[in-house]
Amino acid sequence: MEINKFFKRFFKYELTTAIVCILIPFILIIGQGEALESISAYAYSSVDFIFCVLLTLGATLITTIGIKKNQTITWILGLNLMLIPLTPHLAVPVIHLIVSIIFFGGMTIHIIKYSDRYRQFRWFLVGIIAASFGLYYFTDVISLFAVESIALCLFGVNFLADIIADRKEFR
Repeated sequence: MEINKFFKRFFKYELTTAIVCILIPFILIIGQGEALESISAYAYSSVDFIFCVLLTLGATLITTIGIKKNQTITWILGLNLMLIPLTPHLAVPVIHLIVSIIFFGGMTIHIIKYSDRYRQFRWFLVGIIAASFGLYYFTDVISLFAVESIALCLFGVNFLADIIADRKEFR
């Protein structure tokens, strides 16, 4: 019985993390009333506090999952996400860029490395993330905000896939 309680509680962490990752861009748009040039631009907006709270919440949840599942890359990603609001892109652009690259690059590594089930689907998620960044950097067809939003939403979808895979495994 105790093991079932543990898994139910843990699934709530993963579900909450998935929801937070998926909703961050939408909450920022609704709070500000418009999409800015990037998620980091919200640090200088009228909803800067919401930006900090959402990223800190997401970072805490991701770190917790990484620690509970013994996934080094995941908890490092969580700690790294905490640095994004602490290194505003206009104040410390180089450090912010490095932290962002580590986060979004690490996100794709996490999706591939920690997935035993639904592998093709996860590679598909990574492909969409990579294609989105490629479209932004090489064609300027898509905004950085859209690319970051796509990546965060798909990272959340990855956590949902983990929940589905884990539930099937522990039945």
